[in-house]
Amino acid sequence: MSVSLWGRDPDRLEAAAGRCADAFTDTVDVTDAGAVDRAVGELRRRGRLRVVVWAAGLFDWAPADRADPATWTRLLDVNLTAAASLTARVLPALIDAAPSSLLYIGSGAAHQAFPGNAAYVAGKHGLAGLAEAVFLDVRDRDVKVSLISPGLVAAGAGLQSPAGRQRPDELLTPADVAAAARFVVTFPVRGCPTQIRLQPQRSPD
Repeated sequence: MSVSLWGRDPDRLEAAAGRCADAFTDTVDVTDAGAVDRAVGELRRRGRLRVVVWAAGLFDWAPADRADPATWTRLLDVNLTAAASLTARVLPALIDAAPSSLLYIGSGAAHQAFPGNAAYVAGKHGLAGLAEAVFLDVRDRDVKVSLISPGLVAAGAGLQSPAGRQRPDELLTPADVAAAARFVVTFPVRGCPTQIRLQPQRSPD
């Protein structure tokens, strides 16, 4: 089975591909409809599409009364609108290849609100709704749809949090999130873990 990795940083993509047995990379901005159409077409030419993992996301700290509207628009474009657009583009291929899986990597912010990042919270709540509704649309066609909502992860914005700066070894790791994704994909086809919420075992406080 081959893996296709998408991202905006070619160097990081190549580094990630080096850890896979059989991987292709494609530089894609998920908010660029033309680029996404091209990349999805390339996926379909390579064979049947069995698993799609949505992991794109932006984060921003800003009290709502001092937020930059352009930043909020970009954040929602990436965190929610692009996810919905990709979903519509890949579902026909996933249905053709069923049993198959569509996974969204979300956040604990999909289930509660936090001060200082209203747009991020809104986008993640929207992603949760998207995942739930898409599951209902395709469950009878043997496509699993799951939302994986991790708490603080020792990567990206998680490392910029107080707990990430002080005790990064107690946060979740990207490998922990990957284990949850693997659980969904390998779960027997008669069931679907529609939501998985992950938290570090140790309190971040």
